[in-house]
Amino acid sequence: MKLYLMRHGQAAGEQQDPQQGLTSEGRQAIEQLARRLEQQGIRFSQIFHSDKTRAQQTATIMRRLLAPGIAPKMRGGLRPNDDPRLLIKEIEGWTVDTLITSHLPFIPTLLSLLTGELQNVVVTPGTIICLQQDNGGWVIEWVDAP
Repeated sequence: MKLYLMRHGQAAGEQQDPQQGLTSEGRQAIEQLARRLEQQGIRFSQIFHSDKTRAQQTATIMRRLLAPGIAPKMRGGLRPNDDPRLLIKEIEGWTVDTLITSHLPFIPTLLSLLTGELQNVVVTPGTIICLQQDNGGWVIEWVDAP
């Protein structure tokens, strides 16, 4: 099983869009990233996102090319300042390749908790991190970004 941690794409400012959805540039960047990942054979069997519009939109774009036939699911506990430790036990029970679309500081904090060390990964908008289980722990397999 692989676990993909992804920060949402570039979002509009609150004054431009009170829901802070993706900008047109943000949508385009996520679509290009999804096409690149599709060419590499990346697929997801389940997708979870926070309740924020930008995370939901990012998950939906990724689903179109990398998980057709499944519906992304809004999941509590994935907001920017939620405690990722509450998710770790659930992740350990998953058996299918899964994408989690969330925010800062949630994604880097979850990454550090899973790998057991502070990671020096810059998580810009749209960054996706592929983790693979290895001897009971998690290791970073690759990182990509728009």
